[in-house]
Amino acid sequence: MSMDILELIEKHYPLKPLRWKHKNEVLETDAGTKRVRIWSDESTMNWHFSWRERLESNNVLTDRMIRTLDTEWSLPYEGQFLTLHDERYEPFPKHNHEQTWGMFIGKLLALGIENPDDQEAYFSETREQMVEKYGLNRSDLNMPVLNRSLPESRRRLRTVETIKNRFRHLKIPALEPSILTHQGKRVHGRLFWQGGDDTPERSMTGLCDFLSDWRLATDTQSMYRVLDSIHDHFPLEGGYDQLLAAELIAPREVQRCVRRLASTEGQSPSEILDMFEREWESNRVLVEEVCHWIEHRAKKVVR
Repeated sequence: MSMDILELIEKHYPLKPLRWKHKNEVLETDAGTKRVRIWSDESTMNWHFSWRERLESNNVLTDRMIRTLDTEWSLPYEGQFLTLHDERYEPFPKHNHEQTWGMFIGKLLALGIENPDDQEAYFSETREQMVEKYGLNRSDLNMPVLNRSLPESRRRLRTVETIKNRFRHLKIPALEPSILTHQGKRVHGRLFWQGGDDTPERSMTGLCDFLSDWRLATDTQSMYRVLDSIHDHFPLEGGYDQLLAAELIAPREVQRCVRRLASTEGQSPSEILDMFEREWESNRVLVEEVCHWIEHRAKKVVR
């Protein structure tokens, strides 16, 4: 990006740029703080535009693309596309607001299962591909802490494979790969969701990240209330609960650990392995608690 972007915004939007708050990302204007996004892939941008528009309601706001003076929602920019969004900072509360959060996630899942024409990849992964994807073939790293986890990780993958085969008939939601609670802001008492710009994927991984994030910030009972509220707006029984459990069981802690060890971000191997052990234990507890919720709901249905 360059400073020309400010001229472009001033020319095409009904606001006046004042200064960069975070250069090339967030700017102050006479109409408040705005985030600039540059998209190289038009189909990803169109997907993000669509869910923001359709999710907007009296109860939930989204950082929709701001319209230009010509009512367009994007601008050509150096062979790519530019969009402008409202930026907010006040966090939306969690405790005692589980119903609002659950409603939002439920609607996100409901939108995500529409047009599931590209979901076959979710079910077609072989065990060998999953072993490689999650880094379970990396015993060459010679890390005892990591290596000790590999047999259990392979057992977990077999469980994932069994569950996926059982529920191949279900539509898998297209979601952003990561959904985190800090994206929820409060505006005039309502939930304002600041989406990202990642390519969507057909999986339950985003929901797993959300639940893990929620559980770390609150407690078990609060998470159960969120799950109850999600279920009210997107029924999880009948298979989605099992696919959620499968995604939680998948050894993503190993995957993250292997990627960190291969990166050059400056963390020492001991720090990375300490983080791995914490994530392994945290996910173990989360799996137990989510499976308890699933079993409790199943008993209620039987009654």
